[in-house]
Amino acid sequence: MRKYLLVFSSSLLIFCHRKPDEPILARYGDRYLLRSEAIARLALPQGSDTALILRTYAIEWLRQQALADTAYQLLPQLRPQIEEQVQDYRTKLLMAYLSRALSERVMNQWTLPDSTLRRAYEQHPEAFRAIQPYYQYRWVQLPTSWSSRTELNRYLSASDSVWISWLREKKYPGGVVSQWVPRTALDSFQTFFSTPLSTLRIGSTAQVPRLQEGQPSLLVFQLTGLILPGQVLPLEIVKDQVKNLLLQQKLHAWLTSFEDSVYQRALASGAGELY
Repeated sequence: MRKYLLVFSSSLLIFCHRKPDEPILARYGDRYLLRSEAIARLALPQGSDTALILRTYAIEWLRQQALADTAYQLLPQLRPQIEEQVQDYRTKLLMAYLSRALSERVMNQWTLPDSTLRRAYEQHPEAFRAIQPYYQYRWVQLPTSWSSRTELNRYLSASDSVWISWLREKKYPGGVVSQWVPRTALDSFQTFFSTPLSTLRIGSTAQVPRLQEGQPSLLVFQLTGLILPGQVLPLEIVKDQVKNLLLQQKLHAWLTSFEDSVYQRALASGAGELY
């Protein structure tokens, strides 16, 4: 009789011990799968059958809990190894989450002066060499008249700002790409030209006649900048790369210092000892 009372009491403890107040999807022993936990773990598509997805997940969770518990019972010789691995995983997981939290704090508080950014860039130019070509260019579509061609020749040697002012004044279709772009950025123009635009020399042009609203016109492409593979990229292209490099160095130094201080504090307080 006493044996049955103990079993009954244990059953009551299983059902009553730490039972959450929020909605529960499943229980195995004294472990509960909360509805909020399941939703947080699942990517529920909009308009999906939420109840069905949660039910399926709860069934799979219950199966896994039962199988894991059965495996633990059937493999007593492996229990020390399992517990050791679980503890090792817990330690690494806690350290990973702590590192992430501390890194986010450092990133939110960290400011990088432009002078520091430029100094790091100039100290390590070999780290920022191009592995593909980059280009700058501008273009215009204008009438094929002799006066327009003469006018074009004057502006081919002008600055980008003067080029843009010219386009606005004449209302010619055109533009300026002053940021450095890869070769694929030339593809939208390449379809109009037989000459490979990527082989042009800086300042040279490619020209092709076209019809603009039924009127003959001339499409002109001018290459204004070129960076070849192996050349050092300008800071404007690698600015984020340099900043990320400095940030990683900062994080490494700060996290190492933090870890050392925690270790020394553990020894000083008696929480940890070396034998």
